Amino acid sequence: MFIFIQDWKSKVLGFITIIALLIAFIFSAPVLAGKLSQQIPALSNWFSEENPSGNPLRVENNDATGQKFDRIIDQMVIKMQDFYKEDNKQNP
Repeated sequence: MFIFIQDWKSKVLGFITIIALLIAFIFSAPVLAGKLSQQIPALSNWFSEENPSGNPLRVENNDATGQKFDRIIDQMVIKMQDFYKEDNKQNP
């Protein structure tokens, strides 16, 4: 028994294209989720309420990118201070 399918080449090509796109999505979804894991939605506070701790001087935890930026700025400020101290010693 033979089954004849009209225009079978284009149907097989379409099927292979769909399978390739699904495989690409399956492999790219975890990579994108990993890269976007540090991003927080702008309206995330709608879902979780924060109760006041009673401490008016509490310090919020910064994320990793904020700490790295702060360290770079601190290093730059220290280098600038050293530069001006050396300049003042040479030109009294």
